Amino acid sequence: MALHRVTIGIPTFNEEKNILNLLRSLEQDFSKDYIITEVIISDDSSDNTPELVRNYIKNSSLNIKLEHHDSRRGAAAAWNEIFEKSTGDILVLYDADILLEENCTQELVSTIREGVGLCASNPKPVPIKGLVNNASVFISSWLRSIRKNRLSKYTTMGRALSIRSNLAEKISVPHHIIAIDLYLQCKVLEYGSYVVYNDNAVVYFSPAKSMSDFASQIVRAVSGHKQIRRYVSRFELSLPKKILILETMQNTIDNPIGAISAFICYALIPFYKLKLQGVDSAIWHTAKSTKSIG
Repeated sequence: MALHRVTIGIPTFNEEKNILNLLRSLEQDFSKDYIITEVIISDDSSDNTPELVRNYIKNSSLNIKLEHHDSRRGAAAAWNEIFEKSTGDILVLYDADILLEENCTQELVSTIREGVGLCASNPKPVPIKGLVNNASVFISSWLRSIRKNRLSKYTTMGRALSIRSNLAEKISVPHHIIAIDLYLQCKVLEYGSYVVYNDNAVVYFSPAKSMSDFASQIVRAVSGHKQIRRYVSRFELSLPKKILILETMQNTIDNPIGAISAFICYALIPFYKLKLQGVDSAIWHTAKSTKSIG
């Protein structure tokens, strides 16, 4: 069987604390089933990210292509550029501020088969102490239980996913879209392909450490889902209320401290929302406390 040709796509905005960690992980990524033919970095950074990448390229075995832009375009524009320039059979999209579990790329690539057009990953927060982190861990575990048990058709999280390149090249994400991961899932379904979740495709991310960043993430998520509610309704991606309540109860039993923390944080969102500006824009918004995963 011929090896899959894989393109790794990485959208970046001010990722000087993270990008080299991810590139080093990819440098050690070997498989008998695929080859990484290229790494495309679509970058809007105003920090040292592009210079770090340029220096890294000089001694890297990876075929890294840096597409740097001086203007702040947003994540949708970065994804579209990667879609257009990808030459592999399968495209794997990674956020820059994540750590890869061993064999994550292997899991994402191997799941693209038999009519599957997109494979979603299992993002896990790096555990730290604090009220906001406890809430983030609870929400992440709740989402995982929903996806793992196939209780909702909404499976995709943008931190890491794989997609057939022949599907990606047909898709252009409107620049005003915030929930680009959910929009991408809907388009793949629209083209008649399956969307699946792989619990073994694990990536780690740094959750919000401040209440302001937590609130901004929730506000953006809600705004993003409202933008494409027509798609969500069309493909029946919403979670039935009965299942929502039952899963929340089960997760509360498993993690009562996390549940209480989530309740407190959600209750505080209206107060913090008054202070937030520009978080419901599709242009890059950085939750500063989530950067530098280490």
